[in-house]
Amino acid sequence: MIRSGRKRHSSRWLYRIQWLLLAVIALAVAAVRLGLLHYLTAFEVFKYAGLAAVAVALGSILVFIWGLVTRHPEARRAALWATILGAIPVAIPLLLVGEHNFRAPAIHDISTDLKEPPAFEAILSLRGPGDNSAEYAGEAVASQQRNSPLYEDIQPLQLNLSVPEATELAADVAQKLGWRVVAKSPNKGRLEAVARTPVLGFTEDVVVRIQKEGQGVKVDVRSASRARIADLGSNGQRIRVFLKKMKKRAERQ
Repeated sequence: MIRSGRKRHSSRWLYRIQWLLLAVIALAVAAVRLGLLHYLTAFEVFKYAGLAAVAVALGSILVFIWGLVTRHPEARRAALWATILGAIPVAIPLLLVGEHNFRAPAIHDISTDLKEPPAFEAILSLRGPGDNSAEYAGEAVASQQRNSPLYEDIQPLQLNLSVPEATELAADVAQKLGWRVVAKSPNKGRLEAVARTPVLGFTEDVVVRIQKEGQGVKVDVRSASRARIADLGSNGQRIRVFLKKMKKRAERQ
């Protein structure tokens, strides 16, 4: 017996294409995290796949309007899903990075001390020949950070603790944030750690310097990306969160 019925409308290919584009983006993310794809290549994939998804979404809006006029429920459903899926490549970066961070200056090395930033020592052995220089670039970078409203709150933290106490606290906070502590010297007031960005897993190195000042200590932090030219505000956000948690913990002691 041959079944009869209306042939499925071709509009269903709209959301199928969107799922394919999202799969391409997801595979690119996985490839970057596994070290199989260079991040610059991945960004090209994100850009073109994202633009394609937006283009399909815009076309889907027209199909949705057509479905309303012709009273075609299948076309409306397919177009609606395609539009929603097409918004994902735009919405996720905005939610994870934040719109304001897209306006961050093209730098990847952020410090609370722009005149004498803490220097990396133990982490130097972990950096490869293709990584960014661990040397601070001086006024060329400092002026961009200083003149950006995004980094106005990146300032040293004052705590009413001893140098060893503050260093131990810094190490505990770093570990709770998921950083890998590479070196810790409570008496010298130094801590070095490695952190990774949440989605693409970019490696960013952190050094914490704690110095006696008055009745307490001054905490300086520097965070720098190993591979990227621009960090989209990730290093500044890491310092911001770290110092906030350190301050809260110190106030409870």
